Amino acid sequence: MNKKIVWPFVFFIAFLSYAQNDKKVLLTIDGQPVYQEEFKRVFSKNLDLVEDSTQNDLNNYLKLFIDYKLKVLEAEAQGLDTVSSFVGEYNIYKRQLADKYMRNSKITEKLLKEAYVRLQKEVNASHILINVSPGAKPADTLKAYNKLQKARKEIESGKPFESVAKRYSEDPSVEKNNGKLGWFSVFQMVYPFENAAYETPAGQLSKPVRSKFGYHLVKVNAKRDNLGSVEVAHIMLEDSSEKGGVKKSQIEEIYNKLQEGADFHNLAKQFSDDKNTAINGGRIRPFTRGALNSEVFEGKAFTLSKKGDFSKPFKTQYGWHIVKLLNKTEIGSLEDEEKKLSFKIKNDSRSQLINEKLVEKIRQTYSVQENAKALQYFQNNVGEELMRGNYKANLKQLPKKQIIAIKSTERDYTDFAKYIEARQKRLNPQATKNVVLENWLTDFKNAFLIEYHKKNLAKTNPEYANIIEEYRNGLLLFDLMEKNVWKAAKKDSIALKKYYKKHKNNYVVPKQIDAIVATANSEKTAKALRRALKKEEDIEELTETYPSVIFKSGEFQENSSVLPQNFKAKKGVSKIYTKNGNYVVVKVKAIIPEKQENFEEAKGQVITAYQNKLEKEFLESLRKKHSVKVNQEVFKNLKENFAR
Repeated sequence: MNKKIVWPFVFFIAFLSYAQNDKKVLLTIDGQPVYQEEFKRVFSKNLDLVEDSTQNDLNNYLKLFIDYKLKVLEAEAQGLDTVSSFVGEYNIYKRQLADKYMRNSKITEKLLKEAYVRLQKEVNASHILINVSPGAKPADTLKAYNKLQKARKEIESGKPFESVAKRYSEDPSVEKNNGKLGWFSVFQMVYPFENAAYETPAGQLSKPVRSKFGYHLVKVNAKRDNLGSVEVAHIMLEDSSEKGGVKKSQIEEIYNKLQEGADFHNLAKQFSDDKNTAINGGRIRPFTRGALNSEVFEGKAFTLSKKGDFSKPFKTQYGWHIVKLLNKTEIGSLEDEEKKLSFKIKNDSRSQLINEKLVEKIRQTYSVQENAKALQYFQNNVGEELMRGNYKANLKQLPKKQIIAIKSTERDYTDFAKYIEARQKRLNPQATKNVVLENWLTDFKNAFLIEYHKKNLAKTNPEYANIIEEYRNGLLLFDLMEKNVWKAAKKDSIALKKYYKKHKNNYVVPKQIDAIVATANSEKTAKALRRALKKEEDIEELTETYPSVIFKSGEFQENSSVLPQNFKAKKGVSKIYTKNGNYVVVKVKAIIPEKQENFEEAKGQVITAYQNKLEKEFLESLRKKHSVKVNQEVFKNLKENFAR
């Protein structure tokens, strides 16, 4: 049985009851208390599944709630919570849900809105880069900063940005582009650089900005609206000549064929010199402005407005082109773009901001113990072999000291030494040993804090605790019923057949009427229709002849609402009946007598009925197995509160 199918029947959800001494006990099971708070929370959540809130409904709900609690106890007694398939699925869900609850919603929302605002614009910028690694010595960092400031002063004194960039910038591409980066949008640059580009007005220089690559000076050349993306096909004829000549004549001939109705796809396959796209009819994958190395081509592509439109021939540095618009996608609303933006934020350096806020929150939540001398120990005892990737920890000689701890959970010197060994493979060669160790120790501690918080989230976040308990118990109930009821019913063919024989009368197909039911809005039409039905049974032809008449054809039971009231079935065309102001005529083609279904025909219904029987017996056995006592005074007060 599919878990999604059974889930609605398992809506009596258990939540962790963070019971305090002053909470009232609603009932006990084998002497163990179940508090009224849990029942109130569950009932309130499922009010939409209850038709009304009378006391009788609450009584029924309490019975179902008790049955639910007994099922969970039985699942645990049978060890279903230790089965590997259950543990695996439950832990995966816990981790995924914990990730969601651990994110700082305010920071995430702020970053999301910021990204969406920036998505509306594109920036054209140039930059000067002075290389400096994240773990560089302070002296090297200061030297890079001062060099950038010197370049800035020269630009501010009136020297052209391009010439200054050529002399100062350590970006390898500066010789070709003079520091020009072209157009870009959100997420296309590292986050600190993006901040500088979007926050600096067009025509101005940014302040020095530090990224993982070094220090940047950003000149914002222009800003424009983001027009979204386009998908186009093109036909290209290579032409390196100045005036065009033969290729120009050929592209104009192709253009004339297109105007006469020739197929673009076929012409591209036949004539285009762009072999990468010609095979697909000239189709180019969707792109935004600034994504291609040709502003002319992009300009023509974005000028087209209707699907199927194609441009006149135009020339770029690659040759002659004709472009056809296949699709245009504009930027959607925040709601439309949210999923895509959230994914990019999670995988962007922005996620570091979220982690920093999370670590800050964790430190405020728990009593964290730290060894302030740990960093100095490792800086003194780890040699320069670390920078060559050859560090090997001597675990026997390491002090038995903790580095960080929360309660009885800790990480010690040995844990960090192993961490260093594993991480040295990703070492930045420009960094210094002491700075590397300092950064790694910070990361090591933060990873411990996040891991601890994730494992203990249920103790600090009641909402998260409630949801994972709901999910856990839902899985347990499914496995319990699958093992004790559903599979048992399906496998026991002898019991099924025995049940069928005992309840054979429940599996009888009642008498059916194979008929055409025609409903007209006037008696005159009904009379004509009656004459037509005596000759014709083809619904399509009758519908064409009488377009205002509603026809229904099929097998109906005698008490079907489709048939007229008090209809007496006999083969042939009936008299005219009135029903709800309309006129009904029935043509009975056949009367199918009542039929007893054999076991195979009724098997699906038999299995369902037998499963219900087994479940009822199973619940009765659980009630006998456990002692349940309801505090009637507490329950009475609950009913009064819900009645109000």
